[in-house]
Amino acid sequence: MTDKAVLPQAEAMSSWRARLHHEELRGFAFAFKARSIALGAVVLWVLLSASGARLPYLLALAAAFFAVGWIAYRSRASRHMLAIQGACAVADAAIILLGSHMPDGDWYEWALQTWMRRSAFLYLVAYVASAALTFSVKVVLMSGIAAVVAQLASFAFVLYAAERVDSFKGFAANGAYDLLRQLIALQNVEPWVFMVNQLVLLVITTGLIAGAIWRARRHVERAVLAETQRSNLGRFFSPNVAERLAHDVGALDAARAQNAAVLFVDAVGSMRRMEALAPEEVITVVRAFHRRIVPIVFRHGGSIDKFLGDGIMAVFGAPEKAPYDARDALLCAVEILDTVDRWGAGQIARGRAATPVGLGIHYGLVIQGNVGIADRLEFTTLGDTVNLASRLERMTRQHDAGILLSLDAMTAAERSGPLPPEIKARCRDLGVLPIVGHDAPVHVIAIVRERNA
Repeated sequence: MTDKAVLPQAEAMSSWRARLHHEELRGFAFAFKARSIALGAVVLWVLLSASGARLPYLLALAAAFFAVGWIAYRSRASRHMLAIQGACAVADAAIILLGSHMPDGDWYEWALQTWMRRSAFLYLVAYVASAALTFSVKVVLMSGIAAVVAQLASFAFVLYAAERVDSFKGFAANGAYDLLRQLIALQNVEPWVFMVNQLVLLVITTGLIAGAIWRARRHVERAVLAETQRSNLGRFFSPNVAERLAHDVGALDAARAQNAAVLFVDAVGSMRRMEALAPEEVITVVRAFHRRIVPIVFRHGGSIDKFLGDGIMAVFGAPEKAPYDARDALLCAVEILDTVDRWGAGQIARGRAATPVGLGIHYGLVIQGNVGIADRLEFTTLGDTVNLASRLERMTRQHDAGILLSLDAMTAAERSGPLPPEIKARCRDLGVLPIVGHDAPVHVIAIVRERNA
């Protein structure tokens, strides 16, 4: 379900993807920094522990590992990012493998030593874990696949090395696998089980990390969608209503018929004055006008049904009805009238044109619900009450009044409590008036501007 209170799904998903893309870019930067720090720690350990024969090779591999990380970081915004990341993952796994098997003496004996210490395996696990910092499931999976392939290659090389030694650590055997079995006899496990355990652990580690990243991304998705919904609800509904609807947007789905107060606000003659302005200036003026009146509507518990150019249609009693809706609408209208008039007086004092407003209010039965098409629904208020409020707003020019409201609206407002005396003093009974487009005449009350009271 989508409506004006909730962005269309495609737009919300676009916002989510943009947010995730931004987090991924930050993740790549953080991962590169963390990788560089970890590499620095490994280099320090190499300087302290490696023999003079191995040191140049290991430092060269460390430099290559840093370079590959830099390439992966620089490709983060490239459209070929996944292909480059895949190539970098393969290069990283190869460097880790070479670094683990780089001999201190004989290649084959060193391969057996590293197999016993599981050096390649432990560094590959750490490498897969570091991929989580990118906040990318695909990068984690590519790193995991590269690590599994590297571990298989390591095991193949160990078997190859075992075939080429006569004895190792006092153990002698007829074949490579038998030698490996003797080497791990104290652990009471078959060599193939030993290797499968490492492969399984690599796969599980990759899966768990990828799952954690996927879950974190879904959490970001839900957070972004909820934030988008709440933000968009706040454009039309008062903060307390928006907060409730954010947790139950389905409350807008059901059509309903109920009494509500409808308020129309329009800037009198503003469009004629803005014809000479540039388009961006027109929008700036309209937004400035809305910034003054919309908070007043929300403060009185109203909801914005529509933005009508430089005017608005507000409803008091949508989507939730309250006994004081008509009173809130009337007090809101008076505050808007006085606020805009005072603003206009300041404009005149600065030598600028003022923009008076006209407001119309009617209270009666309305129909509320979602209208539109499947992928673009809008929650709106319909009915003769809406039409009559709009007609009353237009008649304010004819009767030189700031606000025109029906007697029904005035009666409903006074049912929830007497109006402030200063507002009652500004009311003028215009009697029963014919309304264009309305079958029967309507009893109309005018509220004059403050300066005319």
